[in-house]
Amino acid sequence: MRALLVVPRLPGTGFTGDRVRAGQHLAALARAGFETTLVGGLPDGRPLSFPAGAARVLPVPVRGSSVLAGIPLAGIAGQPLQTGLLAGGWGRALREAGGGFDLTVVLLVRLWPHVEAHLGAGPVVLDYIDALAAGARFAAAGDPALWRRLYWRFEAPRLVRLEARAARRCALLLATSERDASELPPPTRSLPLGVVVGEPGEADRGPVVAFSGRLGYRPNEIAVKRLVTRIWPRVFSKMPAAELRIGGADPPRWLRRVPPSSGIRVVSPVADMPRFLREARVVAAPVALGSGTQLKIYEALEAGAAVVAGPEVVARSSTAGFAVPARIASSDEAFAREILSLLADPDQAAREGAAGREAVLRHADRGRFTEELSGLLLQVAT
Repeated sequence: MRALLVVPRLPGTGFTGDRVRAGQHLAALARAGFETTLVGGLPDGRPLSFPAGAARVLPVPVRGSSVLAGIPLAGIAGQPLQTGLLAGGWGRALREAGGGFDLTVVLLVRLWPHVEAHLGAGPVVLDYIDALAAGARFAAAGDPALWRRLYWRFEAPRLVRLEARAARRCALLLATSERDASELPPPTRSLPLGVVVGEPGEADRGPVVAFSGRLGYRPNEIAVKRLVTRIWPRVFSKMPAAELRIGGADPPRWLRRVPPSSGIRVVSPVADMPRFLREARVVAAPVALGSGTQLKIYEALEAGAAVVAGPEVVARSSTAGFAVPARIASSDEAFAREILSLLADPDQAAREGAAGREAVLRHADRGRFTEELSGLLLQVAT
């Protein structure tokens, strides 16, 4: 059997949730016995990757000039403006891929306007990954910048229409969390990304608090700014031996200028994320906007760190029968209080970390979810 997998960004060109999900689809298709042609965006300056599971890779260069033209064209066409971020030669690549596929899988609805006219007659699976329209509505109410709130207010109804239009063409709809699935056209099915479970390893956890994620992603940057300017000073004033380690790609300039005397260290890039997290006693996730929090939390739990997170993060990371074992905090004061409590009691932090790792082993092993995905894709194709 032959499958076509179309993704916004090729796996191996960076570390984002959609790239991880693309790798999961490749593994699931290979397990189901498909020979897969992979069509994916290749951002400027990134080398072409040939990920495992792909028999053929067709890159679509995503250039700045295409994006500059694509955003206004998306607006004129009534599409969400963010679809312009993926403007490029998708039609050319899909024509080169040919036809006769037994199954087509498309990741991320913002890619849909670029590919829908070029899909064959066979069954199509759309993996929304996240509920973008619901996220837009949330950002329209909660983003600190007025102009961004106005933008999201404009963008949200366009995303709603696009999500509904794409659903009508597809035989299977997927999302990575139950919260997202409930906000998307029915019958969207929740299938978490999960996490790769490794050996526990030796953990030398000093009074270290960690935050991980792509630091140039606005929801992460907002969370880091809150952590650095409002939460961490409350912790550091009471425990000056503690250290906050912020790890991830693309840190903004203001973050690079944070002085070491503040007890903050920025690690970018992170060469080994599991090890980075295994050195932390506590992982803090004061994230309120955006998506991708599920992966952040699962990685922290797998590493055996105690977790303090906002209620939205915990809700999006939990599934039926699996309530994420994290301390929930909403206010800056509550975050600081919970972090200080765990830093001051290494044994309690270790117990909570061990419980979190056990929960991941039982409920969030990516291998189990990949096997479930493989069965679903095979069922649609046959």
